[in-house]
Parts: sequence; C-alpha cells; structure tokens
Amino acid sequence: MKRFSIIIVLSLLMSLLLTGCGGSAQPAAGDNPGEAGDEKPAGYVFETEGVVIAMHAEVEPILQKLGEAMEYFEAESCAFQGMERVYTYSGFELHTYEMDGTDYVAAVVFLDDSVSTKEGVYLFSGLEDVLAAYGDGYTKTNDMYSYEQDGSRLSFLVENDEVTMIEYMAVTE
Repeated sequence: MKRFSIIIVLSLLMSLLLTGCGGSAQPAAGDNPGEAGDEKPAGYVFETEGVVIAMHAEVEPILQKLGEAMEYFEAESCAFQGMERVYTYSGFELHTYEMDGTDYVAAVVFLDDSVSTKEGVYLFSGLEDVLAAYGDGYTKTNDMYSYEQDGSRLSFLVENDEVTMIEYMAVTE
C-alpha cells in the first residue's frame, strides 16, 4: 500500500510540474508574495517543527529555518517565468516558483504519515477525519476533496475512505 501511495504522490507531483505548461499564470489578485510583516499568514498553512509554511510566502526564510534538504531538484518552469524548485524533507516536499528573481512557496506535498495538518489529518486518516476537521465546504473532483481559502488550496485524495495524498497548493488563478 505504501508503494502504491508513493506512486500516486509522484504522479501528482509530475502533473503539478507540468500543469500550465505554455501558460503565463500569475498569483491570484490580492496576493502579495513575500510581503513582510507581523500579520498571521492567510489561507491554509503547513507547520512543521515550529516552522510555518504559507502558500505564496517568500521561501528563503523558510529554508533557513528548515535546514538542509535531504534532496533538491530544479527545472525550468512551465507555468511561471524562471525556475521551479523542489526541496525534500522528512515527510514532505516543498515546491517553489520564481517570480522577479525571488522564490515563493507553490506547494507542500506529504510523503508519509510522519507529518500532519494543523488539524491533525495525516496520510491514511479516514475521510471522516477530514470532514470532522474541515467540514463540508469542499469541492470534490473524482476522489479529490479540495478546500480553498485566501489564495491557498488544501487537497485530500481519498481512496476507500482513506486519505492517500495531502497537498497544500498556492492558487494562481
């Protein structure tokens, strides 16, 4: 089952990298990537070991707090001008996009059940756990339950009433 989940996650990651090839997506109106301040991050955020990762946030301060990645990958972006980068940490991947020479958070993808959302949902949780934590304000496409809030999307792939993929994504349109 774990191998099947890894294959699904890798397939979704490839579709994420290829989504929008040839387009000129930009962050949603009202998003100010990297805007500094003491304000609480808007939208769905992932938190690990005290490090808050918000979509569209400038990635450099986040990388400094997370420390060295276990793996790193970069490629020319299909959806944005510049590079897309993927940093692999224990339990999750951090995807970035480049705009005007600065990298911002594009997505966080869970790799295993060692990490969870702030509300306690992790890979292999039940659908009932997702609904109890996030309610019924989702959009369902096939087996994907997605919640949107303030320029971010939190998605859960559910198969046989079990969460097999969790992804935070920056909404760009």
